[in-house]
Amino acid sequence: MGLDMYLRSLPRIEGMGLDEILLASARLRKHEEENSEIYNKIKNHIKDFEEFDMSWRSMFTELAYWRKANQIHHWFVESVQDGKDDMSHYEVNRDHLLELHDRCLEVLDRKTPADDVLPTRPGPFFGDTGYDQYYFHEINRTRSILTNILETFNFDTHYILYHANW
Repeated sequence: MGLDMYLRSLPRIEGMGLDEILLASARLRKHEEENSEIYNKIKNHIKDFEEFDMSWRSMFTELAYWRKANQIHHWFVESVQDGKDDMSHYEVNRDHLLELHDRCLEVLDRKTPADDVLPTRPGPFFGDTGYDQYYFHEINRTRSILTNILETFNFDTHYILYHANW
């Protein structure tokens, strides 16, 4: 158990909004079995995955994963989720990622605790709330992840969503 956090992408599909795509993704197997009209809209966006002797189909593609980086989770809760920490999927735009990237750079430039820039967040199984080596490691890793996404991701053809669970 613990705080697991993800940035995932979903394709933008003509004639469907994000909420419709999320719902279709959640009911993927049902739509496929029924060969429904929705399935015909999404079928070209479904990917097959296999890992650790498990296989599954999904429209999601994982862009980033963190574990117990509660300072990053706190930023998403406050800046993207309007303070709601409810394990839902939230759309993240380019400006969000630029802001978080800039905050990571600010913390790394300071090399001192930055509870005013990226504060930690206590919670159930959220990990240590200290400003230690792990705190700075995760901020540097986040900076690297965001640099890559900002340089390569196509915001015109895909959504980015943040999701956390514990």
